[in-house]
Amino acid sequence: MQPRPYFTRLLAISLALLFGAAVFIFYETSFNAQAVQLKEFEEREANTLRVVEWLLASKAPYSGAESLRGQIGELSKRFGIRITYIEDGKVLAESDLPPAEADKMEDHSTRPEVVEAVKTGFGQSNRYSNTLQTEMLYVATSMKGTAGLPDGVLRIAVPFSAVQKSLSESRSRFLAVVAAMVLCSVVLVVFLVRRTQAMLRSFGQVVGDLGREAAPDKIRVYPGTEFKPLVDSINVLAKQARKSMRHLHETRCQYEAVLGKMTDAVAVLDQDGVILAHNAALESLLDNPALPPVGRNVLEAGLGLAVHNAVREAYGQDSSGPRRFVTTLLGGKIADVDLVPYATAKGKPRLILVLHDITAMKNAELILREFVINASHQLRTPLTSIQGYAATLLESPPEDMEQAQGMLSTILRKSQDMSAVVTELLDTAAPQAESARRQS
Repeated sequence: MQPRPYFTRLLAISLALLFGAAVFIFYETSFNAQAVQLKEFEEREANTLRVVEWLLASKAPYSGAESLRGQIGELSKRFGIRITYIEDGKVLAESDLPPAEADKMEDHSTRPEVVEAVKTGFGQSNRYSNTLQTEMLYVATSMKGTAGLPDGVLRIAVPFSAVQKSLSESRSRFLAVVAAMVLCSVVLVVFLVRRTQAMLRSFGQVVGDLGREAAPDKIRVYPGTEFKPLVDSINVLAKQARKSMRHLHETRCQYEAVLGKMTDAVAVLDQDGVILAHNAALESLLDNPALPPVGRNVLEAGLGLAVHNAVREAYGQDSSGPRRFVTTLLGGKIADVDLVPYATAKGKPRLILVLHDITAMKNAELILREFVINASHQLRTPLTSIQGYAATLLESPPEDMEQAQGMLSTILRKSQDMSAVVTELLDTAAPQAESARRQS
């Protein structure tokens, strides 16, 4: 599986962290705001209850339950709340119900806020109202009776709809702020990542161009001081790379010049005997120079079975030294072969194959041998005659002058025959010697 790019992962992690932080901040702040607003709402309604209690006490005396109901109804309209007065669990007055229905209401002495108000003087409860079909806040306080008003519990009820609406609006506003913050952060992160990627691509392009002749010597412009150590390292590496490339270029030019001017054929072979590189002299030595030797086995290239076997033996030995032998190539040429093993920088075995064409030299040796044989054969007969007549004249010269002159005439004639044979042999050997000299 191919790994994802580093900046893609960085962008995904940053967005995940931003999203998680935004969600955490939203819920944390939302719940805190809800708790604060709920507390403020409860405190406000508790103050409202105290105001209602003070107003009811200030309107005393009351002539009866009807007068109390009227005052509670008036306060309920002004404050927009539901007001209930309870005596020993019985509802005496209810702002939202007529007297007949208020008298039919169930016992309220078990209500949590009423029980707490009776015990401590103040009670509060949040619950769902089956009568009003909504969530309500109930706040109650115990109240001492005044003229026309018996001892009891004063309770107000306020729906949570206002608080919920306020909370919803606050959450919406805060969510919009958080969303805007996340969006800005995402845009900033994407911009920074894209900016960094563009800078790195620019560095990569500059580094890639450093190996070319037209490239600048070093990076001179960079966006900030944070990139200076990286730029300095790239400049040092580029300087070393340029120096190494110049050295390699000079070495290659020398290598090509030496190989190009060599009259001997040179080739580099791998462990399978395949020609990896060669000079021009190798092509002229092969039987079919039209086919490129590179990528072909020495046997396929036409260097002969002896060279192929020598290559196999050279790689088969554990510590093979230079090898030298003479062989006849497939094209009929005779070559003096040298095999020199070596190893590459990665330890791979290689062979240097050098072939010196000795065909002309062998032909010259053959001509010389034939010349000597022919000369000795043609010169032996007259030379024998000359030696015989000369020995006779020295050891037992004839008394007859005519006979002596005949012997001397024979010696002269045979010497002239020898001179003619030598001239003929020289004329015959001269073109072949010149041809051998040109080939060598």
